[in-house]
Amino acid sequence: MKKFKIILASKWFQLLFSALLIFIAFRKVDVAGLFNEIHQVSWWVIVLLLIYMAFSMSLGGLRWSILVLEKVSWGDILAFTRATYAGCFYSLFFPSVVAGDLLKWTSLTKKYPEISRLKLAGTALIDRVIGFSAMSVVIMIALITGKLLKYQFPNVLFWLFLGINVALIVFYGLVFNFDFEKFLNKFKILNKLLEVIDLLKNSHKKRIFICFLISLVLEPMWVLTTWFSALIFGAKIKLLQVFIFMPIIFSILALPISWAGFGARENLFLIFFGQLGIPTEKLLLVSTFGGIIGVLNALLGGLVLLF
Repeated sequence: MKKFKIILASKWFQLLFSALLIFIAFRKVDVAGLFNEIHQVSWWVIVLLLIYMAFSMSLGGLRWSILVLEKVSWGDILAFTRATYAGCFYSLFFPSVVAGDLLKWTSLTKKYPEISRLKLAGTALIDRVIGFSAMSVVIMIALITGKLLKYQFPNVLFWLFLGINVALIVFYGLVFNFDFEKFLNKFKILNKLLEVIDLLKNSHKKRIFICFLISLVLEPMWVLTTWFSALIFGAKIKLLQVFIFMPIIFSILALPISWAGFGARENLFLIFFGQLGIPTEKLLLVSTFGGIIGVLNALLGGLVLLF
């Protein structure tokens, strides 16, 4: 009951903070006019975007299934994609995307009774770490490219992600060289973790490397949805600019500060893309429409759970 109250309080904070940020972003524009433009977007455009995102979700399901299974079939990819959709749906109602990771594995227990719940939950978190690792590399490249092209970034971002990338290199060095099994055997209470730790052994380096490469493909794919939205509303945002700014924006939106990113996303668009001279109304159209598509994609996870 106490945990539920904490979750509820966090969600209320997100909703209130989102409302405040939305007010700040939209206070000087014609809100009715903006949403009328969004309403005029053809339904088939939305369907195509959701299909594109479904392909991205399936790559995420493939990445996770590779971590769990020795041999992966099309049925396995479908099952893990379904679970990935479930995680997106859960994240709408919990304070952070990590909460979705902590719950999405539950939809796989019936299909894979031979796999322990600990391994399914543990690999979901490892999958998130691998995705974060790829995102950090992409962001570092984006920051360096942006600096060379004279775009404005807070200096703290450069040093923050430089530190994160160095920390990740150290982390993977320890992962593949430290004898976890010998260490955990000293503590009987931790022996159950060996099934998950087994994935972090040197023998599975190839498997983790493949998942990392999939993540490097996924990051630009998610970024492209913003460029598609910019084309829809005639916002003159270049593809290179999208690749530079959006990974940074996505990383900030991962923080549990607003509901589904609304409010935070719009202000971040104004901060980063605003320096390009693009009209405020166009930026708000692109950011809000992207948020709506993201929510629709997550709601598909709810339908997947029902059927």
